[in-house]
Amino acid sequence: MRVNRMTFNQSPPARGAATTVLDRRAESGPAPAAAGGYGGWEDEDNQRGYERDETDQVHQVVRRLTDDGDRRARAAGRHARRTYAEMAPGQTRQPVLQMTRQLTFAPSAPASQTGRTCTTCNGQGGKMIDTSGDGVSRQNWQSCAPCGGTGVAR
Repeated sequence: MRVNRMTFNQSPPARGAATTVLDRRAESGPAPAAAGGYGGWEDEDNQRGYERDETDQVHQVVRRLTDDGDRRARAAGRHARRTYAEMAPGQTRQPVLQMTRQLTFAPSAPASQTGRTCTTCNGQGGKMIDTSGDGVSRQNWQSCAPCGGTGVAR
């Protein structure tokens, strides 16, 4: 098996030409985890603000390719973009594979229009349940089922 190795030889800069160094200054040792793990690089990066990334360049390339395709299609006397039905008349698409089950929502009982407080929780919307034991204090909030935690009678 033959392995191709690519080497990139960069010519030295011309005399007097400015060179840009992209490396950060050398730290005296590894940065402790308490100091951010990277010696404050993240803080410096955040202070510089938003920087464009490759995503914008990809969007620009796709936009140019789309515009070029539209221009060529118009020159050939076709629509710029066609729907699937225009490209393949009479064909039907395969259904989309659903990886999750369909969600159904049951409507809750409508709130009372009278504005009366719930008689079960006295308008509190629930109650504190104490489940302390073995020297451990535990308190949990339990919502009122009849009013749905609203405190208003239904």
